[in-house]
Amino acid sequence: MDYGTQSVRALVFDANGQLITKVMHLVTPYEVPQLGWAEQDAHYCWQQVCLVLQKLWRESNIVPEQVVGISLTTQRNCIVHLDRENNPLRPIIMWPDNRRASILPKFSLWWQLAFGVIGMTKRIRYFQGESECNWVVQHQPEIAKQSAKIGFLSGWLNFKLSGVLADSVAAQVGYLPFNYKKRHWGKKSAWQWQAIAVKPEQMVDVVEPGEMIARVSQQAHLDTGLVVGTPIISAGADKACETLTSGTASPNVASISLGTASTISITQRDYREAFRYLPAYPSLVENSFINEIILQRGFWLLTHFIEQYGQADVEEAQRLGIKPEELICRRILDIEPGANGLIVQPFWAPGVIYPGPEARGSIVGFTPDHTRYHLYRALIEGILLSLKQGLARLEKIAPQKIDLIRISGGGSQSDVVMQMASDIFNLPCERVQTHETSGLGAAIACAKGVGFYNSISEGAKTMVKHGQRFEPSNNATIYQQIYRQKSAKIYDYLKPFYNKYE
Repeated sequence: MDYGTQSVRALVFDANGQLITKVMHLVTPYEVPQLGWAEQDAHYCWQQVCLVLQKLWRESNIVPEQVVGISLTTQRNCIVHLDRENNPLRPIIMWPDNRRASILPKFSLWWQLAFGVIGMTKRIRYFQGESECNWVVQHQPEIAKQSAKIGFLSGWLNFKLSGVLADSVAAQVGYLPFNYKKRHWGKKSAWQWQAIAVKPEQMVDVVEPGEMIARVSQQAHLDTGLVVGTPIISAGADKACETLTSGTASPNVASISLGTASTISITQRDYREAFRYLPAYPSLVENSFINEIILQRGFWLLTHFIEQYGQADVEEAQRLGIKPEELICRRILDIEPGANGLIVQPFWAPGVIYPGPEARGSIVGFTPDHTRYHLYRALIEGILLSLKQGLARLEKIAPQKIDLIRISGGGSQSDVVMQMASDIFNLPCERVQTHETSGLGAAIACAKGVGFYNSISEGAKTMVKHGQRFEPSNNATIYQQIYRQKSAKIYDYLKPFYNKYE
């Protein structure tokens, strides 16, 4: 089961990683009760899971008795507050939500001094403001007091499937006090318990990927048609599952996801931080960690600009019976690499560590000769060039040289984007054999959990097959010059300007 931002999918894989069948159900990503908010009713999310499973039995040759195990992957950092019976107390705060807390929990004098000494006070306060739990305490204190448990969408859906409230270790990416290095909730003395207004007893039990969480309950059987007692296996959040599929835990491979949010990551055994205090997240692979650098607004940017400024392109794509993004990729082939000097800094959403809390999106270098197609190309180039900067940082801690990149997500479906990526990174770039990379990653964990493989890494080596490979072209030389002379330097030039508007 893959509950994504735009759709929920039921995917049936065999033990060799072959996608047997899938059904998809489009969902409303979230409601916007106020500008900048993104909320969704938890019962709505469960209803969509039920609908897509019912659709699976109705529209495919698969019957419930053939399913030997279930695993779940969802979008990350979607916070749910539950009462003592695990009923939702308020809508889920979904990951694109932009609200911020302004009244923040206070640290002990010791931690205040410690953060001051290392120069982290400003970033820690930004971290606290981003915490959805702190916002609820400030604006909905009664909800906070009634919250017996606080977790993520994935844990809530596991509860609805089984009656057991538990989640994967590899799904705990968000503003909760999780110790990523130890792969469990932080000690009571950890600074995160002072930064975020939650208590240890409110946290959900976590299970290592590839281990059984629970079994399908009688109520879930009635709701979904799944067989009572079917094992539910711990997997991980969408990006963790994608990274498993595209990287297969190979130390020479970097994984890129070109989705709504875009990421570049590597997997390694040792816990190391690419930036100080930017945690490495638990991998699905046993005793391994993912070093990830994320653009919260990745290929969302292209879709956003098409929606805002490309009505003519939307209408033309409809006439041709293709997606607007596909039309755009055809049109930008006529634009030279570098988009005639147009540079995009794709930081429409800042970060705690990278990019910093001061970051803003920017477009530099406009002339009267630029068209919207120059802008479209510059947007894609800006995303890829920023990820290249991320790779440069990751290579400093990588166990060996990165000589191959595997790409997943919606952007990877375009040959134009894949070739641009190969040229910008100046490395071979490969697709995975399926667009359903998150689902396949979850299926690998499931295959291990039901006994097909002794480990997740063993399952990945068998179940993942790689698709078309793109090699750097003559444009690679141009992009290396753009990166060295412009893209890699522009953030430092603009940072003083960003600071004024933080």
